[in-house]
Amino acid sequence: MNPIDFLVAKLMLPIVEICYNVTGSYGWAIVLLTVIIKMVLMPLTVQSYYSMKAMQKIQPKLKKIQERYRNKPEELNKQMMQLYREHKVNPLGGCLPMLIQMPFLIALYATLIGPKFKELLGHSSHTSFLFMDNLAKIGVLDKATNTPYFDNLFMVAMFGLTTWLQQKYMSPTAPSDDPQQAAMQRSMAAMPLIITAMFLFFPVPSGVFVYLVISNLITIAQYSFLNRQSAALEAKLVMAGSAQVLQENEADQDEESDEESDDSEVALSGAGGKYKVKKTSKKKKKRK
Repeated sequence: MNPIDFLVAKLMLPIVEICYNVTGSYGWAIVLLTVIIKMVLMPLTVQSYYSMKAMQKIQPKLKKIQERYRNKPEELNKQMMQLYREHKVNPLGGCLPMLIQMPFLIALYATLIGPKFKELLGHSSHTSFLFMDNLAKIGVLDKATNTPYFDNLFMVAMFGLTTWLQQKYMSPTAPSDDPQQAAMQRSMAAMPLIITAMFLFFPVPSGVFVYLVISNLITIAQYSFLNRQSAALEAKLVMAGSAQVLQENEADQDEESDEESDDSEVALSGAGGKYKVKKTSKKKKKRK
């Protein structure tokens, strides 16, 4: 038994059956399965998010290293790895959740196109989901009659839209001044369109589209929450830093005033002792 068949028989089909017993619908069973997978991968998603944020912050330093060692590839790799270690950045950290999801996605695809799932659907009256009449229906075109499956076409469009939105939340919006980086940003912006176009010709079951769209929506919600949390934390750090600088400036001004008072006393005392000057010094303000 190959690994995919093992995942289908021993993992995916039993889980789908359990979710079906909970929800009473194979469509909602796929939705529940997607939610479970995304929640299990949530710690990795958070780690991936902060890894990408860290990569964005070190981009200026990375650009300088690339310019300095452009003709020395070995030294360039050495300096880049050193920079990653200093800032505790994993350049592949953002890909980890997607890589871990791939076996589940492949197993779900194999499950939905396999005879066992079609047999289960045949014994069930819940083969449809929302506006989709059959979760095992493959592709966007009925080859027998050359008529399009409008439900699957709509799901392809939803996948493209949610993939684009997900990328907007994950990637920086500001265009880069570096031509190489700008070209990479343009390529990444075109990826949702390319992947969506591929699904128009690739035989994907309706149930897989449900998984992909729901997975994208959950990822968008996760990154939206993390973006708000990160922005709030950065605002607090900026305010705390500004307050600390203000306190340090006030302390420096108090010290300068004390030094000026002491210097005036010494100057008057040294003028033949004609004047008696009482030594005074300002008390430093207590910091709260």
